[in-house]
Amino acid sequence: MKYHLYHDESKIDGYWHGMLLVPENTKQFLFQYLEKIRENTGHSAPIGIKEIKSEGKVFTCAELWVLFAVGAMMTKFGKKKYPIKLGKQHKGKINWDGNYEDIVKFPIGAKFILFRERDNLKNMSDSLDYGGKVETTFRMGLKGGIHFLGDADNPIEITKMHFDGCEHYQRSIDHQRIVGRLKDLREYFSIADGIYSIDDRTSDHKKEKDCQSYEDCQFLQLTDLLVGSFRVAHGFSTNNKNIHEIIAEPAKYLIRKYREGYARMQNSRWKGAFCMSECFLENGKWNFQSIEYKSTGIKQGNLFQIE
Repeated sequence: MKYHLYHDESKIDGYWHGMLLVPENTKQFLFQYLEKIRENTGHSAPIGIKEIKSEGKVFTCAELWVLFAVGAMMTKFGKKKYPIKLGKQHKGKINWDGNYEDIVKFPIGAKFILFRERDNLKNMSDSLDYGGKVETTFRMGLKGGIHFLGDADNPIEITKMHFDGCEHYQRSIDHQRIVGRLKDLREYFSIADGIYSIDDRTSDHKKEKDCQSYEDCQFLQLTDLLVGSFRVAHGFSTNNKNIHEIIAEPAKYLIRKYREGYARMQNSRWKGAFCMSECFLENGKWNFQSIEYKSTGIKQGNLFQIE
């Protein structure tokens, strides 16, 4: 299947790469529902998790976007309906056992890769500029994530890549460092021959002259919300912890399933839909492991309990 890849990051307690893979054949369907939520909640401005500090239109829009996005990652349907809401009658906390309208009639097939460089790129070689460190760890996370999520029956081809702006790199994204250095790929993972550049313009759709297409801006903003939500769900919160934890409820739900183990995920509706890992340098060698959970004084079993 062909996918467009959207990338955003968080630099709180490590460098977090978030990569949202959207299938070409269901992209319009997902986009239409993101727009429907915008319409129903009355929020048309760009969305970023850092700017959400209290309840209101942007909070509700972000909460329902994340909820819908996690639903869009399902690879098959189960007996229990996933609690999708589009905003018109959204009140209070999500009731995961509620009886909701069966909005999605077929799997959308989106995928999400979360990859954290534990030490915020600080231990990497000074021979690389900041952008080079981002590109190198992105490539590592992408290769490992795709190899985990795909298989011979579910091949993955990336046909377009989008990064959320390049201003903080002080240069454009280096296509060669990312795509050109992807080696030893498994037979089910490929990058389209037509990818000669990566769109790294801003995701702020209000900047009409300098931004990516409106549609791509929405997916980049959604990626921002997802990487922030998964970070918060791992216990790495910000000053707006209470608000962000509500938005992150669907991510907590997935993490709880993920932590039950590989065998459990094989029977999940989210089999092959997302993966999470981290890396760090030690004695000049890269080490890879599951993302550590940052203790907040709350027992982990309670934190991931969905009511």
